[in-house]
Amino acid sequence: PADDMTDPAVSAILSHLDTLVILSREQAGRGIYPAVDPLLSQSKMLEKHIVGERHYNIARTVREHLAHYNELEDIIAMLGIETLSPTDRRIVTRARRLQRYLSQPFHTVASHSGIEGVSVSLVDTLSDCEAFLNGDYDDLPEEECYMRGSMKDEPVRRAS
Repeated sequence: PADDMTDPAVSAILSHLDTLVILSREQAGRGIYPAVDPLLSQSKMLEKHIVGERHYNIARTVREHLAHYNELEDIIAMLGIETLSPTDRRIVTRARRLQRYLSQPFHTVASHSGIEGVSVSLVDTLSDCEAFLNGDYDDLPEEECYMRGSMKDEPVRRAS
């Protein structure tokens, strides 16, 4: 199967690719679209000398937050977020907002989803992610980050 990364046919070609975009049933199950796994997906182009130091550092820190949240999900499910240290709780809440922010309403499915499609520039995406990491949106409800587009814009409206 093509989604089995240990399958010899799949693993044989992986080293020849510059970029891997791994889709996730778990992300889809959460309603996060595109259902891309940000921890398994990767690009050889994400290097400081290619994308610049700011882009590289923001992307790395976003992945670190998402990975830390991923590690803590079982503990949160069993014992609750209240049992985490203040630092872990802050990372988890920011990661959850980032996860929802990284969802994207597609233009092509607006008639099915009821949500108008949007495009967000790289500059805005980096600025928004940096703001999430800095805690600028800590008081914003998670739902307002979901299928949003750029944070400087009004939340996306449902199509009629």
